[in-house]
Amino acid sequence: MQNYKGYPDPRHVISTEEASKLVGRKGVVFVDTRNYWKYIKGHIPGAVNLELFAFHWVDTSSEGVHAFAKMMAGLLGSFGIDEKTHVIFYENKSGYDAARGVWLLELLGNENGRLLDGGLNLWKREGRKVSEEDAKYERTKFTPRMDYSQLATIDSLQRHVQEKDATVVDARNPGEFAGEYRRALKLGHVPGSLNVEWKSALRRDGTLKDARQLRKLYRAISRESEVVTYCQSGYRAAHSWLVLGLLGYGNVKNYLGSWYEWGNAETTPVVR
Repeated sequence: MQNYKGYPDPRHVISTEEASKLVGRKGVVFVDTRNYWKYIKGHIPGAVNLELFAFHWVDTSSEGVHAFAKMMAGLLGSFGIDEKTHVIFYENKSGYDAARGVWLLELLGNENGRLLDGGLNLWKREGRKVSEEDAKYERTKFTPRMDYSQLATIDSLQRHVQEKDATVVDARNPGEFAGEYRRALKLGHVPGSLNVEWKSALRRDGTLKDARQLRKLYRAISRESEVVTYCQSGYRAAHSWLVLGLLGYGNVKNYLGSWYEWGNAETTPVVR
């Protein structure tokens, strides 16, 4: 996957052509992150169905993060995924549920997660095989080795806001950023944050833009800066985390609790 779309670091993405060679390969698991009713109407052969959007988390205290990691490791293990498994996450397009899976694996210490560029829509357009059969798999044990460098918490983000020592990217839409929609007790955004909506990184066909286009999108962010991404619940932010990683940003964290936590906390500052 070297030089894929010109990305300096393409390790978290995979093309449909390369992915097709891995179907049925030992040690590789395809994860369909859509809901079951979409999955059963057609999915990549052998893919397991894990609807990741069902697993929100709003407590980024140390105890909360520990509980989240334990639950997610158990969940992944129940689908035959451990800390060494190569996992390809997909949905209909290059979406944020699949990106959340890649980020989750990275957080738990498995660096072998990939997002399928173009998702199932591109897979079908290219005439590749799909299946309507439920996948067969065996439970395994996932022993997490936490990589906290991928994670922002309410405490760490508050420190960044106070010290102004990180670039904060709000991956929500402009209306959410401006406080036009109430999705928590507080309206608005994290002070000093930049609004770059996650889906701006996609082409109309649902594939990721190339490196040149993405650099233009994120041109206001220095590569030397520590970056924190957030949205409403850490899914769209995971997509921005992944895209910035493709561009070679080496210090990017996803704020797991995002606005669900920040916008409902008593001590957090906001701007409208």
